[in-house]
Amino acid sequence: MGFVLNSIIFVLAAFIGYLLHELGFFAKIKIARDKIPKMTIAGVRFKGPYHSTGKSFMELEKKLSEAKINVQYCGLYFDGMDVAPAEQRSFVAAIINDPNEETLNKLKELELEVIEIEEQNEGLHAYYPLTSLKFLEGFSFMTAPMKVYPAMTKYLEQNEEISKSNYDKSKYEGKNIPCFEIYDREASRIHFILHRYNQVQSALILCRKTRRHSLKSSRNS
Repeated sequence: MGFVLNSIIFVLAAFIGYLLHELGFFAKIKIARDKIPKMTIAGVRFKGPYHSTGKSFMELEKKLSEAKINVQYCGLYFDGMDVAPAEQRSFVAAIINDPNEETLNKLKELELEVIEIEEQNEGLHAYYPLTSLKFLEGFSFMTAPMKVYPAMTKYLEQNEEISKSNYDKSKYEGKNIPCFEIYDREASRIHFILHRYNQVQSALILCRKTRRHSLKSSRNS
């Protein structure tokens, strides 16, 4: 009886350990400073709890898959966790791998907002393992920020020369703003990128102003 019980406990412990490994609980977070490449991003704005973006991601994935557009999905998050969940702002999006004229026309037909992120000489990068088990994927998306963002904050605190170089450390406590989370299923990892300044938000504001001007012009004509 004791042998059977011990065997069951061993199997359960091994299974739990395997699940925790899949979720990246034992992963060591390494922060690196590297270039940020130019990117074309398309998506939709979302206001509300970050954990509620799942439905919007599914709808976006369905649209882009049906349009046969080659992408990598990503999330852009603009508010800290101290902001009320109902007021949290994000951009549910995808990086367009081949932003040619035909693809851009398709995105326009899908009524997706498109922004261009210019290349930057430096940003903070971190990687977190993304589980290969589909039923655990949602948990990976939730656990990754809990480990990566504090690691980025600590890195900024330990490297004061970086925070003085257009990284406003006071804005990055607990949740770095704005930050990319690129969900790379092919490489089985989540790629986090922290910009040196709020370029992403500026691009979104510019895009919104351009869109409003375009709508106003079409109504007047």
